[in-house]
Amino acid sequence: MAAVTERSLTERLRDVLPGLPELGREVEIPVYVVHNSADPEDYFFLFDFELFVERSRQGLFPRPRLRVRAGRDDFSRLDFAAEFRRTFALEFDRMREELNRVRKDGRGWLSWDLVLSGPVQLAGSVLAHVVLYVAVSAGRGVLSSLGLRDLFRGKSDAARLEERIEGLQGKVDAALSRVEIRLHEELFAHAFPDGLGKRAGIDYGAWPLPGYVRAHLRDGQSGSWW
Repeated sequence: MAAVTERSLTERLRDVLPGLPELGREVEIPVYVVHNSADPEDYFFLFDFELFVERSRQGLFPRPRLRVRAGRDDFSRLDFAAEFRRTFALEFDRMREELNRVRKDGRGWLSWDLVLSGPVQLAGSVLAHVVLYVAVSAGRGVLSSLGLRDLFRGKSDAARLEERIEGLQGKVDAALSRVEIRLHEELFAHAFPDGLGKRAGIDYGAWPLPGYVRAHLRDGQSGSWW
């Protein structure tokens, strides 16, 4: 196997980093936090990427926005942030891989490739973390604030590059720890089958749960649906 030189590695990194896209219309990504037991730290996630996928197929870069529903919110927000980020990245990558396998017509976020491989293989794609950071951040220029153009500049050493990616993950975790979580009556009933939970804060005007969420309330495993 040929050795990877500093010059060739730097060129490869520049090749996978295209110009920053312009964000379009805001699109919600509904997320449902489902508890498995009476333990507030025992839960899994269901992600609904359907509308996001359709907008991306139209050649747009929609501005994703998370809408998180849960049955309870008395869990550690720091642990929630780290687990949410990890699971979102895995499910987002799985969704893109499946769509690209079945249909080669991905556009927008579905085809904008920031996945690093080879000598700088990292856990999860950079793109998934970028999308998630946009989804939990407010204000314009959110992509520029990430410093993506400078992410790989002068960072041909894989260890240093990984430090930069960990910095991005840290920003995502900090934003996720502050994300709004709305309590849903049906998820509350699932989390507290004995009805003893505190009902303060339940959004009684929320839409009923989608059928696929009800079908997977007791699966115990995170998943993405579109």
